[in-house]
Amino acid sequence: MQSETQTEFSCDFAPLFDPPLGQVDVVSGITKEAFESNYRRPRRPVIIDDGAKAWPALKRWQDPAYLVAAAGHRPAFVRDLDAGNIDSASYHEAYQEVRLDELVERLFSDQPPAWYLTQGLIMRGDGLGSMLGRSCWPASLPELACDLVEPPFWPQESLTECNLWLGPGGQSSGLHYDEYDNLNGVVLGSKRWLLFPHDQAKVLLNGARGRDSIAPGFHFSQADRFANERGRARGYECITRPGQLLYVPAGMWHQVFSSNGPSLAVNYWYLSLPRDAVRSAVLHARRYSGFAARKRFLLVLGVIAAKVMLKTAQYGFGKRAPSEIQIGQPGYRL
Repeated sequence: MQSETQTEFSCDFAPLFDPPLGQVDVVSGITKEAFESNYRRPRRPVIIDDGAKAWPALKRWQDPAYLVAAAGHRPAFVRDLDAGNIDSASYHEAYQEVRLDELVERLFSDQPPAWYLTQGLIMRGDGLGSMLGRSCWPASLPELACDLVEPPFWPQESLTECNLWLGPGGQSSGLHYDEYDNLNGVVLGSKRWLLFPHDQAKVLLNGARGRDSIAPGFHFSQADRFANERGRARGYECITRPGQLLYVPAGMWHQVFSSNGPSLAVNYWYLSLPRDAVRSAVLHARRYSGFAARKRFLLVLGVIAAKVMLKTAQYGFGKRAPSEIQIGQPGYRL
């Protein structure tokens, strides 16, 4: 793991931008209707201060012995943070297979390895949306579902998956965006977030090329990452702590820095068809202009429509996603 990520959680990035990054709203006791009108529809991030306070995981997962007893027998493909590169055009991830009990015991030790379990599946949704994305997960951990309380802001059929993120602390996610609405709850440790609306894509990319959803990340010790127009990107900065939920709208660029020490978090991804299918096509098209943008929009929308028709024919509309779970290096369906 790069040493710089060990200290970046404690760095205040906001003043490095002109204008400085804004603050994220913090709310408590928000209703589904208020969340929908004030944040989800306008695509604004928000911290729900009491969003995960009722999770039994906040107490149970403090004890590594509990995690080992509950799901220690499960295999897991962990990302090797020293071997991969998630911050450049030469993006690649390196994985190795371990059992969850070994992963937990070593991450909670005095000398944790640079292993990071990302997107370990805890539960899947029931709707068609859960069929359209991932074909393989790095772990299947259904035993942990009883320690969570699903947030009330989306209908059950919109849930695609709920995942566990378990790392040594000090890691950075790199700057990227997801095509699903995201609710992220920290269970152990804290996370610093840099958040940028999707219309900042050209500024953030600054001519860089690579995977569509990834841009060069910001690092406190690298002034060139803020050079040119990148230092004028409009966005937000916030820190999330145990018991809080952060809403990250689909398409919002974000980079996450974890505090030192074992880091545990859970996220829920949601996809509401057909509205989110159109939004996904728009996200892809915004990086282009003129005819190229229209072509990209129609291409992505056509691919999504083909997926929907294929899966509807295969499983039936509105029926449960296939129950089998494939474990291995993370992958996505065509």
